[in-house]
Amino acid sequence: MPMHTTSGTELALLPAEESCPYEYWVPWLKNLALEVISKTHISRRIGNKYSAEDFWEVLILHTMMNLSIDEASNELNRMKWEQLNRHRRRKRFSKKICSKTRKFERLCPHGDQVRKYRQMLPMWIAKKVNQVIFLAQINYALREGLIDKNISILVDNNDQWYYGSDRYPANSFINKSNKGPGTSRRRKYLGIMIRSKKTSLFCGVSIIKKGHSNVPDIMGCIDQLIIEGFQIDYVLGDRWFPTYEFFAELHVRGIHYVGPYKKWSPIKKLLEDFLKNGGNYIRKYTIKGAPKKYYHSPGIPVWLILTNRQGRRLRDIRRDFKQKKMNLQDAMKEIMVMVTTFPPPVGIKQKQGWAVGICRKYDRRWQIETGFRDLNRISPPSNAHTNVRKFLMRSTQYWAYNTWQLERAKRKIKGQIPKSWKQGPTLRQFSHAQIRMYRASLVF
Repeated sequence: MPMHTTSGTELALLPAEESCPYEYWVPWLKNLALEVISKTHISRRIGNKYSAEDFWEVLILHTMMNLSIDEASNELNRMKWEQLNRHRRRKRFSKKICSKTRKFERLCPHGDQVRKYRQMLPMWIAKKVNQVIFLAQINYALREGLIDKNISILVDNNDQWYYGSDRYPANSFINKSNKGPGTSRRRKYLGIMIRSKKTSLFCGVSIIKKGHSNVPDIMGCIDQLIIEGFQIDYVLGDRWFPTYEFFAELHVRGIHYVGPYKKWSPIKKLLEDFLKNGGNYIRKYTIKGAPKKYYHSPGIPVWLILTNRQGRRLRDIRRDFKQKKMNLQDAMKEIMVMVTTFPPPVGIKQKQGWAVGICRKYDRRWQIETGFRDLNRISPPSNAHTNVRKFLMRSTQYWAYNTWQLERAKRKIKGQIPKSWKQGPTLRQFSHAQIRMYRASLVF
């Protein structure tokens, strides 16, 4: 991977940056995408002038520069003309093309051409590029010592709100929700993140159809990590992930699960019994599948932990309920139900420490939520209409996020770096550094 390490004409670095310089990620991502294109026997030559390399260059720079596709292509065209004329005594200017509209010669494709190229890529190509790039980024982190083979996995859904006229069932990827800002339509993306040491990286993204399960996508990503030799400690998810299908797949692979549990009817009865009669706050429970599909399948034993994440004790909640300071519904809202497949120890004191440790694992969930918010800051929202194009443009944001996190992780483990630089660059600083390095690569 090319790397600019010296100060001066190549790339001016701050003193703290000299000991831990930036990697040049633009050609790295572009070459991985082109490798997939070559292996799948898709033509790399598009038209008479441009190749697939030119289009992927615009797509990646569009994400890195935080510009729209039109703005990124125009900026890239301007930089290439500057580079062409840098050492020419007699400058060359773009020629006017004979056309009804005002057109000039270009050195890179314009926005409409990039969008047409993006439209011709099928979904399986986008998924294959995702798999190759995510795996390459994880292996890079492993080589640099930023992660190790023991990892935990975070899974969550991310809603992207939709304001167009496309509706279900004509488009099965557009779901309905009542939480949207000015809309009731959304596309639901599944994000999968790995956590090791102090580094968090996305390792998978999928767009989910209405009425379809996300378990096959999660297990496909987990199986790929297992093939690469990673040891998965546990999976952390939100309250809509604990299902019989998901737990059955994890149980076969010997992977544990930690997360909150939805308060459906049997859980409400359990909470009501606890508030009225007391009892143990750690309960053994069995998750069973739907009778139509899993009639002969055995139940999966799990443990439920009743807790309060706002710092209140369960006995204080029961006391307020007994003294009628709060009704049953309010008291049940105060109690959070955690579910795990980790078996508890035998002793009472050991069980208490075990329950606290399980609840603390859930505190890591904020990392994937913060990652989703950072994704929305990486580049402007795409105006793509089809699901494949929307998925591809969303995927480029995940690639850029991972490269930014890798740069930050390298500085956290680096010695003899000022404390102010230990946290690494902000997202804007990282984008500006990649743009400067791209301009420097055009000059030299």
